Amino acid sequence: YRSSLANLQSKGCRAMRVLVIGAGASGLVTAKTLRERGHEVNIVSDSEKVGGTFENKAYKDARMVSSKFLTLFSDFRKPDAEVHMTLKDYVTYLEQYKSHFQLGGLMRMGTAVLDVKRKADGSYTVVLQCAGETTVREEAWDAVAVCSGLHNIPRIPVFPGQEGFKGKILHSSTYKDPEIFRGQRVLVIGTGETGFDIGYAAATHGASAVTMSTRHGFVSVPSAFKPELPPLDCIIMNFGTHYWESDWAARVGFHWWITTKFTRMGFLIMTGTTYGFNQWVGKRYNMTWEEGRKHIVNKSNKCMPLMSRKAKKQASWWQRKLYSYWDGDTSVGQDIDLIEGSIAKLEGNAVHYNTNKGGQTSVDVDVVVLATGYRQRFPFLFPGPDEKPAEGAEFRGADDPLPEEHFIVNPEEPRLAYIGFIRPNVGAIPPMAELQAMWWCEKLEGKLTCKAPDYYKLKGSRLSYGVDYGNYMFALAREMGAVPSLFHWFFRRPKVAITACFGQAHVPIFRLQGPWACKEAEETCSTELYTQVMRRPFMMNFIFFFEAIAFAVINGVIGVLETKVGQALAVAGAGLGLAMSSRGDVMRSLRN
Repeated sequence: YRSSLANLQSKGCRAMRVLVIGAGASGLVTAKTLRERGHEVNIVSDSEKVGGTFENKAYKDARMVSSKFLTLFSDFRKPDAEVHMTLKDYVTYLEQYKSHFQLGGLMRMGTAVLDVKRKADGSYTVVLQCAGETTVREEAWDAVAVCSGLHNIPRIPVFPGQEGFKGKILHSSTYKDPEIFRGQRVLVIGTGETGFDIGYAAATHGASAVTMSTRHGFVSVPSAFKPELPPLDCIIMNFGTHYWESDWAARVGFHWWITTKFTRMGFLIMTGTTYGFNQWVGKRYNMTWEEGRKHIVNKSNKCMPLMSRKAKKQASWWQRKLYSYWDGDTSVGQDIDLIEGSIAKLEGNAVHYNTNKGGQTSVDVDVVVLATGYRQRFPFLFPGPDEKPAEGAEFRGADDPLPEEHFIVNPEEPRLAYIGFIRPNVGAIPPMAELQAMWWCEKLEGKLTCKAPDYYKLKGSRLSYGVDYGNYMFALAREMGAVPSLFHWFFRRPKVAITACFGQAHVPIFRLQGPWACKEAEETCSTELYTQVMRRPFMMNFIFFFEAIAFAVINGVIGVLETKVGQALAVAGAGLGLAMSSRGDVMRSLRN
């Protein structure tokens, strides 16, 4: 810490006292990053344990849907961990991270933040209360990092007739063990990753019937296809997708416009449907062939075969024969019904729906699980009563806003940061939080080198903070001057260049060069992450290689045309073409 502080002061920057709110993955990595930079840091959390939502929202058999290659922090890797860690193992990893970087002495657990107020000089007064105490204390801090997590306040709708419902209603945040479903008729409302986990658990633990319902559909793609293949989040290429493309291509989503068609066609050929991978029901409401940069992919797909099986039974014999391979052992679990529509009312044990196709249907249930997500609330920043939900299934609750600048800070209030509140399409929040913390340090020191456009925002997404993972990571890295030079690494260490070019936007890539460069990142890229690129099937990498060449040519031409010289040449060429055409018309007239 002392050497980091001396280094910060030598650069003419003032060390700050920073309060980090939250002791989950985002809070830990933010505190570690700030202290590494030379700032004085303290962590407060109203929980007694490290881990945040991974600790307090865990349930039996819960696993990460992002791989260890993507999720783990850049300078604390775990080669011996499972590819998709259990939540229990990931919390253990966070405990080890805390110990490795000696963060324990910075932490005050069981301490709630009641109020955060900005003072005239830009610093903050924070009101805290320790567990078991009636008194509160005020503390002064130069800056505050909000890392309290996305999953704190459940989003609980209230439906017409709910007061007379004879069954049990619970939110997914309270679910722990699937044995509660044994012998019960279960309805799971919501088809996110937690909803899928719960639906599968009910269908494989003795529920008498299982139904799931969705209003807007979903996009299901498995987190891993086969054990011998890299996980889903390691079969994505940076070059021409996340970076190293023209501004026009990034702005219009040119790569997505091309690859969406090939991806959906691949799904059709392999699994008989274009909605998702082996997804025969639940088409996303805004699913089109033009643009795929708008969906947050559901990677917890164990219950997808149980939903698709029923639809396949109604298909022709050759489709059942051809596409049932992906359903696995048909003796595992029972079929899951899917209702696509909105709840009209609850009556007795019946739940009545208005379907998306304009009809009505109902299902008799004993247990309703609300997998309806969480509200984005910061009561210590936006005080007021926690609004009670109005009656009606469409209620989503009032969310507090995220900042304008990359969802991290507002330009007029740079010392208040929100870390770890964005949702990636195919990615993970912990590595994004690490890069956000690095970016914020550069912001506080006034060392960002440019302003990157926000082309990473998901188009048409119902979540305003939904982002394309890779584009977002490269946008932050670009402003920090941390995008690696492929030319440099190709001659110095080719394996690193291959990983940066043909691999995913893993956070160690952004520590190869720039203000946060470290030797460990170079080793990680040339070994662990390079191995994942080479584990892909030969044909996949072959396609990626020629795709990169094609996009390089197209983007090269577009890049030239985007310059003033290129635009002048284009105008001159067009003028010359018109002149030659007019001359030809004149000569033909004279001959006639």
